[in-house]
Parts: sequence; structure tokens; C-alpha cells
Amino acid sequence: FMFITASAPTNTVLGAINGLGQTSASAARAVGPALATSLFAVSKERDLLGGNAVYVVLIMLAGALRWLGSQLPNEVRDRNE
Repeated sequence: FMFITASAPTNTVLGAINGLGQTSASAARAVGPALATSLFAVSKERDLLGGNAVYVVLIMLAGALRWLGSQLPNEVRDRNE
């Protein structure tokens, strides 16, 4: 959440940006398990890739998210500088 806080252009919108970050994190935590479970069930039920399609999709998602994370800057700049 350091990057979210550092992305605020001014201190007046810091609360709104923090709230938006917390809301999206909570939504991902609420929806993520249901989507993963559904993907697992469909993969097994339809015998996609021998029932292992869920793992292929999740590995691809992890790779994409790792690449996305590598695009972040190495250091967070201080707003006061």
C-alpha cells in the first residue's frame, strides 16, 4: 500500500485513494476464492487438460502479476521532496 499512498497527488485526496485501494483489495479477497473454486470445478467437470486447466490458468495469472509487479519502481518517492 506504499505505492497507493505515494500515488496521491495531494494530501487532500489521500483518504479517497486509500479508501479506493482498501475497497479493491477487499473485493478481490471476496471474489477471488469463489472464482478459483469455480474454475477448479469447471476444469474437473469438463476434464479440461485432464482436469488441470485451473493450474495452467493460475500459473499464467501469477506470471502476469509478477511481470506487472516488476514494472513498479524500486523506491517509493517521498511526497515532501
